[in-house]
Amino acid sequence: MASPDAAPPPPTEPERWRDLDMLLSRPGNLVHSTFDPSPGLRDLIGSFVEVLVVGAGGLGCELLKDLALSGFKNLHVIDMDTIDVSNLNRQFLFRIQDVGKPKAEVAAKRVMERVSGVTIVPHFCRIEDKELEFYKQFQIIVLGLDSIEARSYINSVACGFLEYDADDKPVQETVKPMVDGGTEGFKGHARVIMPGTTPCFECNIWLFPPQVKFPLCTLAETPRTAAHCIEYAHLIKWDEVHSGKPFDADDAEHMQWIYSEALKRAELFGISGVTYSLTQAYYSGFSVILMTKYNSITPSDPN
Repeated sequence: MASPDAAPPPPTEPERWRDLDMLLSRPGNLVHSTFDPSPGLRDLIGSFVEVLVVGAGGLGCELLKDLALSGFKNLHVIDMDTIDVSNLNRQFLFRIQDVGKPKAEVAAKRVMERVSGVTIVPHFCRIEDKELEFYKQFQIIVLGLDSIEARSYINSVACGFLEYDADDKPVQETVKPMVDGGTEGFKGHARVIMPGTTPCFECNIWLFPPQVKFPLCTLAETPRTAAHCIEYAHLIKWDEVHSGKPFDADDAEHMQWIYSEALKRAELFGISGVTYSLTQAYYSGFSVILMTKYNSITPSDPN
């Protein structure tokens, strides 16, 4: 007789996919009119559908896990960031020994260790570093990004593939569905974007409030804008040099110090746009207006 404390046997292959097969084998009121339920859909998804996950942070870790457990076997993930200690409280695929390693590579390795049969190809680079042909190979693009600029870039890439027939209708083979999601604190959203059918990301970009706060891991590891450099000087560098001394935005010497440190940071990462007037505006009532205007012309990166 087996011990009551013994671990249950691993599920057989049919048991593992029972719920997913049931979902794919029946019609419903919430599915598209062209959906054709079939027991063989899972095999088709696993064999022919390639999915790109952009971002391997808080959302990206969950996306990779969920896609692998949903029958998708051919996944790619792209992220330019490395793992920071501050990531460990919510990005569950990473461990303390992974600090400093590329997020994409560690996330792909962990999911493949836990979910048999899935292949995840990591790409440790900027999204702009890839040629357009790279993005063309995927049937679905899923975004796990905290950057409006990066999401706009991927949106433009996906929409750029869209072609229309003689009747001005989208050619289905050129449609790249995108799943966009975002979180802030306990709030979040998710939506499906079908180029040529639904509003694209740029159509609704005005709904997003100006970003005036940034993740510490971005400030410390991968700054991309003048705002990141200014925030780094204020939130990180100031306390390192002036431990216990409060920052006074009305003190000209304090403001000059922040500007000087932000400028050094910008030069180190090849970032333009850090000026004394922008540094002053960032801590004034004009910051929202200026940051919105500045971010609208800032190059994008995948985080």
